[in-house]
Amino acid sequence: MSTPLVSKPSPYRWLIRALAVLLVAVLVYRFSAETPSPEQGHISTELPRIGTVPPFTLTERSGKNITNQDLAGKIWVADFVYTTCPGPCPLVTANMAKIQTATAHDPHVQLVTFTVDPQTDTPGVLAAYADKYGADPNRWWFLTGPEKPLYDLIQNGFYQVVQDNRGKPPEEGQFVVTHSTYFMLVDANGYVRSSYDGVGEDGRADLLKGIKTLEKEEAP
Repeated sequence: MSTPLVSKPSPYRWLIRALAVLLVAVLVYRFSAETPSPEQGHISTELPRIGTVPPFTLTERSGKNITNQDLAGKIWVADFVYTTCPGPCPLVTANMAKIQTATAHDPHVQLVTFTVDPQTDTPGVLAAYADKYGADPNRWWFLTGPEKPLYDLIQNGFYQVVQDNRGKPPEEGQFVVTHSTYFMLVDANGYVRSSYDGVGEDGRADLLKGIKTLEKEEAP
């Protein structure tokens, strides 16, 4: 009696199956990454949510108290300077003034400068500094307050460095306050979305593009 022939499985069958599984996994991943959840809305993949700005209450140069709720529904740009800074602060503030000009006809954009030297930068001092750069009191706020909550906000809300160097051993090239020179872009829901170089022109140009990206997200 002849023995029936039994076909041997192809040695490549396992490879074909593995490739098929991999292909399905890639397609599922791409679909889930490109399809926003109902909670996300139309979140830009260019500008992920980095974190949320925590609640705060600070004093504007006008003497008015400003809270994070005053910024709800606004796209806003934050920076961190002090009025006696001998380093990059004048460049950062001059760049912010150019952003004010570039967004002059956009009522949804607010500019917010946080002092990193509240011991010196009282509302009156900030008012004089703001006037020097032509800051519109309605569209560009200058905020000050007690050092601890202010520093906590900068460090834990914006994830930026700030350190008062008074009373510390002097180091070459060290200023009174060590601080960030970045612009921080915050969306209308209070999420920090990106950071940009506050000193150069490229950072300013990229920031303006980021603002347009957020405006497209919010468009119906």
